[in-house]
This record gives sequence, structure tokens and C-alpha cells, in this order.
Amino acid sequence: ALNCVAQDDAVSLRIICSQADNYQQNIDDLDMYGNTALLKACYMGRFECARILLDFGADIHAVNYFGQNALTLATYAGHLVLVTELLRYRTYKDFNLSSLIPAICVAAMRKHKALEDYFRSLEAKGAQDLHTVHG
Repeated sequence: ALNCVAQDDAVSLRIICSQADNYQQNIDDLDMYGNTALLKACYMGRFECARILLDFGADIHAVNYFGQNALTLATYAGHLVLVTELLRYRTYKDFNLSSLIPAICVAAMRKHKALEDYFRSLEAKGAQDLHTVHG
């Protein structure tokens, strides 16, 4: 699954996921950075690959060795459509609780203004201040 994502080969990815005896294991294999295929798809902005993996039950709660989850990686890639797809499977708050850096901070660091605005709209109190683990 990881190789299919790297090559942006959605057709082969779907075949691998649907024909494997234990596709869950194949889907959630890790690369050298602790990324599952879903995390890699999010980092690379591979929307179709991410959708296929989500359809086959990829672990939406996975976090890589650097404390990044699917939402922070999709945010890093600047992929708003992928971000909104991920939020159909898990809440914004829940994603932020499992990451070292909140998604809105990643958006600010990468200067993805549309994502910053989108995340601000999701925050309950509409906070304008960005907070990191350092305050």
C-alpha cells in the first residue's frame, strides 16, 4: 500500500486492498518514519489514495514517529479537500488532541491561509490566538 501511494497508483492500491487476505495489516504497515499508507497519502496530498484507504478501514488514529496525524499531514500539504474528507471520519478536536502540533499551527507555519480560516471556523470560540505546546 505504501508503494502504491508513493507512485500515486490508486488502481493498484484498490486491488491490493480488496484482494489481500488481511488487508488491514497491509494498509497499516509502517515506513521508516512511522507513516501508514494513509499518513503518507495525506502528506503527499494524494486525495484518491486517501479515500480508498479510508474506505478499506485504514487507521484514522495513526500517528507517526514525529507526532503527526493525518490531519496535520494533509494540512502540511495544503490540501483543503483532503482535510474536509478526513474530518468526516474524526473530529477536529480529536485530531488535535493526538498531535504534537495543532493543525491550525501547521497551516500558519506553511502560510496556508484558507486552511487557517477553515480551522478557525471549526473552533468553538473562534479563538484568534494560535497556541502550541509551548504556550
